[in-house]
Amino acid sequence: MSTVDLQALNRKRKKNTRPVWDDEPSRLGKLSKAAFLICYAAAIVVPIWAIVVTSLASEEAMNRAGGNLLLVPTDLSLQAYREIFSGGALTESLVLTIILTAGGTALSMVLTIGAAYGLSRPGTLMHRPLLMLVLFTFLFAPGMYPQFLVVQKLGLFNSYLSLVLPMALNAFNLIVLRAFFMNSVPGELIDAAKMDGAGEFRLLFKIVLPMSKAILAVIALFYAVGYWNIYFSAVLYVPAQDVQPIQVVLQRMLMSTQGLPGAAGQASQYQTAAAPDSALKMAVVVCTIIPIVIMYPFIQKHFTKAVITGAIKG
Repeated sequence: MSTVDLQALNRKRKKNTRPVWDDEPSRLGKLSKAAFLICYAAAIVVPIWAIVVTSLASEEAMNRAGGNLLLVPTDLSLQAYREIFSGGALTESLVLTIILTAGGTALSMVLTIGAAYGLSRPGTLMHRPLLMLVLFTFLFAPGMYPQFLVVQKLGLFNSYLSLVLPMALNAFNLIVLRAFFMNSVPGELIDAAKMDGAGEFRLLFKIVLPMSKAILAVIALFYAVGYWNIYFSAVLYVPAQDVQPIQVVLQRMLMSTQGLPGAAGQASQYQTAAAPDSALKMAVVVCTIIPIVIMYPFIQKHFTKAVITGAIKG
């Protein structure tokens, strides 16, 4: 058998033993994937585009559309956004949500980092019982009624602290961060720093945290999204407060179009005659999604490195 025949035979063997996913896709397969991705992207982009365009619509454009969402931008106006940031009830709700998100995320990060670092160090006081307690709360979460009684007995009812303290420490985030500290921070580096006289706080702030920026960014995003989207807790724990989180305000504004009992009265304080109701509601929707949409691209690149590494190795 000649050399050419041997090379052809080897190529044929390699082709036959190659996994299915390594095969070159057919033209029909490529077209099908492209069509699917285009439809999938359109299902995401088109509704967001309609919301943004409707939030910028003038009263004349909304009247021509019959109050429906717009897809073609005509007669653009910023009046709805002026109403939101004019210093009224909507502005107060947005500022409250920003304060809750910033303060709650900072508190949650401090508690999660401290607990995860303590549980990741061998030989710490009550290491195993505390870890078992965290795992128990992770597997068996309390119901709505026990949590409400705890908030009420602690004197947090109708206090904004009830929106922060019950969710200040998330067991899942704690377990992921602990696993990352244990598996992604070299033990030799910590031992060398200890030989140089470094204490636990110096180890944490000078070695562990600088090497854990990816996982910290991801966990901070998880906490920020949770606080920003807080709704049910606000309805349960702060019903008597005049200023509600923006998600509660948005729900009341959207429900006011359905003629539910009491919905119109609840939403009247957020509506004005200067901007069309539909444009104002869509502007509030835009204000609730834009901060997270802006944050996500900067943190998305850390997801694979942080969450998957910490979770699988742990």
